[in-house]
Amino acid sequence: MKTLFREASLFVSKVNRQHIQLFLLVLTLSLFLLGAGAPAAEGGTGGMTGG
Repeated sequence: MKTLFREASLFVSKVNRQHIQLFLLVLTLSLFLLGAGAPAAEGGTGGMTGG
């Protein structure tokens, strides 16, 4: 258990601020692209249907 905690603390210490910012940037851009493509989908359940 001590070695597991030691390895986890070493991993956390290697993750710095730039890694977190890069991860959040990639996550934000990917969610934005998924959201931007959502209105193009047709059919599905619920929502407004053309008619």
